[in-house]
Amino acid sequence: QMRSEVKGINIEGGVAKSLVYERKGELRTVGFRYLVGADGVGSVVARSCGFDLGGYEIIPTIQYVMVNCRIPERNMIRVYLGNEVAPLGYVWVFSKNEYMANVGIGVRGKPAKPYLDRFIVRHPEFFGNAKVIKEGGGGVPVGGQIRELVKGNVVLCGDAAGQVIPITGGGIRSSMAAGSIAGEVVAQAIEAGDPSVLRDYSVRYSEPWGSRISKSLKVLRVIETLPDDDLNTLGDLLSGEDIIDLANGLDVKRVAAKLMLHPMVAVRIASRLI
Repeated sequence: QMRSEVKGINIEGGVAKSLVYERKGELRTVGFRYLVGADGVGSVVARSCGFDLGGYEIIPTIQYVMVNCRIPERNMIRVYLGNEVAPLGYVWVFSKNEYMANVGIGVRGKPAKPYLDRFIVRHPEFFGNAKVIKEGGGGVPVGGQIRELVKGNVVLCGDAAGQVIPITGGGIRSSMAAGSIAGEVVAQAIEAGDPSVLRDYSVRYSEPWGSRISKSLKVLRVIETLPDDDLNTLGDLLSGEDIIDLANGLDVKRVAAKLMLHPMVAVRIASRLI
C-alpha cells in the first residue's frame, strides 16, 4: 500500500513467508509466495533476508534546483572533476531552461554540501544572481552489483541490489531493466511452481547490464586513484565517445587500446583497464 514503510521480513524454515509494514502508525503483516525487494538504498528486504552486502558502498549526493542562473548551453550537461572540486566524485550542472538548472554533487569520504556551496561561489559567471529554490539529496550505491540477486523466493532489484553504473551514479535504466526481467521470471516461477526458476533473473540480467556495471566499477577503481594532472591528460586524449564508453562500461577495451598508444598513460592507466 502507498505511504507504508517496510519494517521486516518473517522467515520460517529458511523461507521468506510474510512482510511486516507500518501504515498510519499501525503494524500490519501480509503473506507472499515470492517477494521482489526494490526498496532502495538500505534495503530492509536485503538485510532481513540475509543477502550478502559485502562491497555495498554508498556515496552522499546533494542537488539544488536554482533559478536566475546564466548557463550558456541549453542542450548540454556540464560535469566537473577534480580532487579540489569533488573528491572521488563530480559536480553536475543540468540546464533546464534559460534561467533554471539542477546543480549537484556526489563525493566520497567528504561531506557533499560544503563542496557544492564552494563550487557555486567560485562560479559567479553562472550563479552570481542565482537562488536555491529546492534542495534534495540521498545516498547512491557505487560499489557495483551485489554478489547474489536471488535468495530462495526473494529477488532484489535496483539500488537495493547495487544496480547502478558506478562512475555516473545513473541507475534508472539499469533498474527498470532489472524490474522488468524480475517480473517476468517471478511470473514464470509462479506458473511452474518452482522457486529455482528465479535463478534465470541473474543470468538474464548479466548481459548487458551486469557486465556494464562490473566494467564501469573497474574503470572507477582506476580513475579514483589518479591525481588531477592525470585526469587532465585523459581529458586531452579522449573523445566524448571514449569518455561515455568508459563511464558506462561499454567498449572499455577499445578505449584502453587507444590509450596504450601513449607511453605516458599506457602503463599507469591503460594496462589497468584491460
